[in-house]
Amino acid sequence: MPLKNRRNEYSWPSTTIEDAEVATNKRTYSIGETVVVSLAFKVRGGLREAFHPDVWTVAWEDFDKIMRLTMAASIGVKRGVVTRKVAEAKKHVRRASFYWSRDPDLPYRVWAMIVPEDGGPPIIPHNVEDAKSKMLDVEKTFEIPAEALGKGRHSLVGQAKAKWGRRSFIEKGSVSKSSKPVVIEVG
Repeated sequence: MPLKNRRNEYSWPSTTIEDAEVATNKRTYSIGETVVVSLAFKVRGGLREAFHPDVWTVAWEDFDKIMRLTMAASIGVKRGVVTRKVAEAKKHVRRASFYWSRDPDLPYRVWAMIVPEDGGPPIIPHNVEDAKSKMLDVEKTFEIPAEALGKGRHSLVGQAKAKWGRRSFIEKGSVSKSSKPVVIEVG
């Protein structure tokens, strides 16, 4: 017996990446130092709305028990219209596994367990917003030798990408966004 196609029952808004920001630990560096750059972004819209216990329950009943989010992040030096990549995290995967919980402290019976991309232990979120944050909010840190950039002023830009597969509650998709540039000085 085929499973019901529930994607037509949901009307999610389009998914976007918001709050893509690049930050450095300071603005001026000597040629022998290491530039520490962090790129933070959040996946918002339909995918974030679909990541909810009511949807998890229906997905669990349809034997659709895993959601996978693949992300890529990079830092580039912008000169005019050309951006040269200087650091990149090619592929990071976060997974959410929906399971029947017997924990009386959790507000719903079907809950999500977040499996981080670094292979660490699974994370059990405390509430719905914590689950959305742990799955869909990303912060990556890059270390770039200042000598690889060279002397002068440099405009650093972050590029964030995320994609997900087709599930019983959402179609597959991908989003990307560039951050606003941050100017640093290497002397």
